Amino acid sequence: MNNFAAKLAQAVGLTPPQNSAAPAPPAARRAAPAAAEPVPIRAVSTVAASRATPAPSAASLASVPFPTPPQQRGFDAFLRQRGWSPAPDVAKQLSELDGPWTRLQTAIAETRKNQSANYHAHLADIAARTAAGDSTVKAEDGWTRDDWQDDADERCRVFKSKCKEIEAQAWEIARPVLLQKADACAAAADALEAEAKGRFDQFAVPFSPPPYVLLLRKYALSLRDDSRRISGLPSSMIESV
Repeated sequence: MNNFAAKLAQAVGLTPPQNSAAPAPPAARRAAPAAAEPVPIRAVSTVAASRATPAPSAASLASVPFPTPPQQRGFDAFLRQRGWSPAPDVAKQLSELDGPWTRLQTAIAETRKNQSANYHAHLADIAARTAAGDSTVKAEDGWTRDDWQDDADERCRVFKSKCKEIEAQAWEIARPVLLQKADACAAAADALEAEAKGRFDQFAVPFSPPPYVLLLRKYALSLRDDSRRISGLPSSMIESV
């Protein structure tokens, strides 16, 4: 019988292959486990884990797509089953930054509007006060239409800068948790790969990591880089962690 068939037959307890080595002495046979005994999946996984191949590099995962949102949710649920979860106060800390960030966004939207209306309202106010006999309007700065727009643009830049500060603060809260989650993904991928590899070894089949293992490793890779750093509502990072 050919080499593969011989190994398969030997693994599942059938007739040993032809031209096999001479039988071991009786004492050695008593000490060694029976080759024909079926191997439990957990035992196979443990053996495979002890000789697991190194995790693939980022370059080797280049052709692996990033997990889709449903796949990410499946991986997140699997991580929770394995006992991983972020610190309970992370979501609270991120949500507390939503208020100031949202108020700044409202101010930005307001200052982005054309300032002609404010300019004309300012002129109307000066005219009304002049008509009422208010002579102090002569000492007021007579802003032009461009002055009003320039002022609005400058305020908008300051508001945006403050938003960036808040987003950076949110990232400092989220990033350590994302790195912890990436480590949990890598450990889960190692366990799943060892489980699969054990059966490949048992039946002498050349091993290739299952697609779900590669996707989980790609997920870990994305959690470790800055692609999760967002410009937006701080609490939107909660889904990532």
